Amino acid sequence: LDQFLYPGHSVHRMHAVPEKTGEGLMTRLRAAADAAGVVVLTQAQVTALHADDTGRINSLSYSQPDGVTGHLNCDAVILACNGFGGNADMVKQHLPAMKDAQYAGHVGNDGSAVAWGLQLGAALADMGAYQGHGSWAIPQGSLISWALMMEGGVQINALGQRFHDETQGYSEAAVQVLNQPEGVAWNVFDNQLLRFAQDFPDFVAAQAAGAVKSAADVASLAAIVGCPVETLANTLSAVNPNNAKDAWGRTFKRALEAPFHAIKVTGALFHTQGGLSINAQCQVLKHQGEPLPNLYAAGGAARGVSGAEVWGYLSGNGLLSAIAGGHIAALAVAQTISEKTR
Repeated sequence: LDQFLYPGHSVHRMHAVPEKTGEGLMTRLRAAADAAGVVVLTQAQVTALHADDTGRINSLSYSQPDGVTGHLNCDAVILACNGFGGNADMVKQHLPAMKDAQYAGHVGNDGSAVAWGLQLGAALADMGAYQGHGSWAIPQGSLISWALMMEGGVQINALGQRFHDETQGYSEAAVQVLNQPEGVAWNVFDNQLLRFAQDFPDFVAAQAAGAVKSAADVASLAAIVGCPVETLANTLSAVNPNNAKDAWGRTFKRALEAPFHAIKVTGALFHTQGGLSINAQCQVLKHQGEPLPNLYAAGGAARGVSGAEVWGYLSGNGLLSAIAGGHIAALAVAQTISEKTR
């Protein structure tokens, strides 16, 4: 992706499948698994891990929607079931700033990995880390790419005022937006940025759902937002390349030009970045640092690389932990099983 820089990035280092969607990525991963002869049992929810007195897992139980239950023996287990964003109690406990935020992930991310790990004596790490997003369109429930902000768009609150440096990052912006009146903000941009945003499938879908409101001038935009015209006019006039850094340290490459467009957004929780403590081979660790015999974790199930708080998140950190961590864990398990069968 070389059209813009993500927050915190100094060079173009982000990559994506051509569709630029999670669905596109998952489709390719599933195709690769099928081609390799990997058996994927879908709609089978693991209900328990069974371990001996040493903590070695020897089997697991699962259930399916039709009531069928099953039992599988195993040489090793990799927990790749994401984090706890879908567990309201855990979010309230570990991420209090996000307790009232909308969750943009899957409800199945219920903290099962953490619960199983704790039962086996595993340690947890960085449980306060997460990726938020300050651009979740409401009521459509759609992601609006932060590229709009990075390329010159701004966020204003219900009073018609900007409230932060939008280029600092969309994760931190979630808290900033939630702290505004009614917990909402408006993404404001112009025709040039509209054309740019339409290269993103999520944006196109949100636009089709009615998320984008258009205004011929500042007065019409103020009517959409419900704020004083004068306040909004002053806010937009400050978006000027001739001005020095603003109160938040941001500079602009160009001014926004009428007609304007606006999208009502709120702050959302996307995924948690803390979890089971692991070593370099993605083995799950006990409190003393000793690895559990045959339990591994990757992605949102394990501690990530974002540190202990929301401010440590950089674009790509979640996929980095999932893709690279999953690869590392799989190689480690494959080597262990290979040595066992020699």
